[in-house]
Amino acid sequence: MLSFFGSKSSRTEAPPPAAAPQPASAPAAEGEQLSRETGIVLDAITNLLQAYGKYAFDTELRSGDEIRNATQAWRMHAAVGAPRPDHEDDKSGTGVFYRDWKGLNHYFNETRRDEAKYVTRVLDDFREMTWAFVSAVHTVVVEEAEESKIATNQMNRMRVAVDSNSTDLMKREALAVVSVMEKLIEHRKERQREQFASLADKLKNLGRELEDARRESAIDGLTGLHNRKAFDDYISRSIELHTLLGKPGCLMMVDMDHFKGINDTHGHPVGDAAIRQIANCLSKTFLRRVDFVARYGGDEFAVILQETSADNAAMLAERLRKSVADLPPIEVAPGAEPPRLTLSIGIGEIRLGDSTFDWIKRADSALYHAKRAGRDAVHVLTP
Repeated sequence: MLSFFGSKSSRTEAPPPAAAPQPASAPAAEGEQLSRETGIVLDAITNLLQAYGKYAFDTELRSGDEIRNATQAWRMHAAVGAPRPDHEDDKSGTGVFYRDWKGLNHYFNETRRDEAKYVTRVLDDFREMTWAFVSAVHTVVVEEAEESKIATNQMNRMRVAVDSNSTDLMKREALAVVSVMEKLIEHRKERQREQFASLADKLKNLGRELEDARRESAIDGLTGLHNRKAFDDYISRSIELHTLLGKPGCLMMVDMDHFKGINDTHGHPVGDAAIRQIANCLSKTFLRRVDFVARYGGDEFAVILQETSADNAAMLAERLRKSVADLPPIEVAPGAEPPRLTLSIGIGEIRLGDSTFDWIKRADSALYHAKRAGRDAVHVLTP
C-alpha cells in the first residue's frame, strides 16, 4: 500500500472493494448495443439495395435506369430517412423506426416479381424458338433423306437404261428423271416456304419485343426521338427481318427546307424550336410499334416503316408534309417575319439483298428528286 508520501508500506493489505455498479449504466449499455446492431442491419440493407440497383435491367414495365433511380431513392430513405420515391413532401431525417419499411418491402417484392416474370417469358420464348429450329432441321433431314432415296432409285434406273442401249428405254427413263427432279425441286421449295412462314410467325412478336427493349437506350436529347446510333442498329436488323419474313418495307428520309436560313436569320434557339416541332409532327404521324423514327442528323430525320408498301408510305409522307405546312408560326423576335416550315421527303422501298448503304442511298436519291422538284414535296423511288 502506498504511504502518505508515496512509498509502499511494510504491511500487505487487502485491495479495496470494487465499486458497486451504477444502476443507470445498464440501460445506456443496452441502448449502445441496440444502436450498433441497428447500424449493422441498416448497412446490410443499404448494401443489398446498392447491389440490386447496380445490376438492374430493362423489363416490360420499367427501364433499368428507372429501377436504379427508384432503388437508390429507397436506399437513401432506409439509410438516412431521405424522402421516398415520388414523395417529395416527406420530411428528411425520419427516425429509423418511423421509416417506410413496409413500402420498401413492397417495392422490392413487386420489382423482383416483374423481373422474374419478364425473364421467365423471354426464356420461354427463346426455348420455343430453339425447338422450332430443331423441329425444322429434323424435318429437313428426314425429307431430304427420302428425296435422296427417290432420286438415287431413279438414277439407278437410268443407268440400267443406258447399259441396255435401248434408245426408247433411255428416253422414257430420262423423261422420268426430269419429272421426278422437277417434283422434288417444287416440293422442296414449298417445304421451305412453309418452314420460313412458320419461323417468321414465331420470330415476329419476339423480334418486336426485343426491339422495344432496345429502343429506349438511344434517345436524341433535343427531340426525344431515337438518335443516329439507334437508327444504324435498327436499319441493319430491319434488313435481316425483311430477308426472313419477305414483308415490304420503306425508308423515309425527311429534310427541313431552308433550315440554314432559319438559323442564320433567327438564331439557333428558333432553329431548335423548329426541329422540335418537326419531331412532334413525326411522332404524331407514325404511331405503330413497327414505325421507327430517328433524328438522322442536324435538320434531317429518318423513318423506317416495316410491313409498309411504297403507296402507303407515300400516303403517310404526304400527311406528314401537310401537318408541318399547317403548323402555327414559330415565335421569333418582335418585328421579324416567322419562317415557314416545309419538308422534302424521299422514300426508298427495300429490295431483297439490299445492304444498309443500298437502302439509304435509294431513299437519299428520292429525297434529292423531291428537292429538285422545288422542295415541299414527296418523291418515291421503287425497285
